[in-house]
Amino acid sequence: MRSGLSDELGSLKVTDDRSRVSTNSTARRNYAAGHNQRHNLHSKRAATIDHDSQEEKLRIVVLGATKVGKTCLCQQFLQEKFVTDHKETVDEMYSVDIALADRHIVLEILDTAGIDEFPVMRRLAITRGDAFLIVYAVNDRYSFTIAQKMHELVLEVKSDLASATTMPMVIIGNKRDIDISQREVTLDYANNIVRDQWALDHIETTCHERESVLNAFHRLLHLSNINITNNSDIAT
Repeated sequence: MRSGLSDELGSLKVTDDRSRVSTNSTARRNYAAGHNQRHNLHSKRAATIDHDSQEEKLRIVVLGATKVGKTCLCQQFLQEKFVTDHKETVDEMYSVDIALADRHIVLEILDTAGIDEFPVMRRLAITRGDAFLIVYAVNDRYSFTIAQKMHELVLEVKSDLASATTMPMVIIGNKRDIDISQREVTLDYANNIVRDQWALDHIETTCHERESVLNAFHRLLHLSNINITNNSDIAT
């Protein structure tokens, strides 16, 4: 992992003295074991605070159909790595410490399984999530249908929260570099649903272009009141 990652992410700094982002990824078939459920979601920001340690924690849950690039997006964001080989993910957790001028944040990113064999785990992941990235592939119309279902599921699971309809959520149309002839979801069509009907941010990305991936994650962090770059660098 290159030490320049902290520079590229603007104000993001890691907590160790070597000024290097350290990430930890552990595949878990039952990632929920040993984790305490969060019961509150702040109305003004998703990051929760451990009042004993003054340590903020934000868990991003990445949802979407299989083979849309969820793992690739996570690894490009955290490790500047483009993954070419597809491997089925069974709920993989990444974590990174972020030290800002007056805040210490533990950022957790849960890369969920794209298959439907673990519906209970998916609902549990949503229950414990603070912010959400929902991913589809622009060359796969069915994956957009799945994204719509994931959006509905998040609202359903979080329906007991007053802030359910305003919680941090970004919809990603991945693989935007695909040949136009292979595109099955147009930008206008997706914008009509995501921006006009759901009033959410819709960002197209490709794992080949790191900047597009940063835009999506930075936007979600911004919605969670965590600014790791200048506002002008965050997608709006």
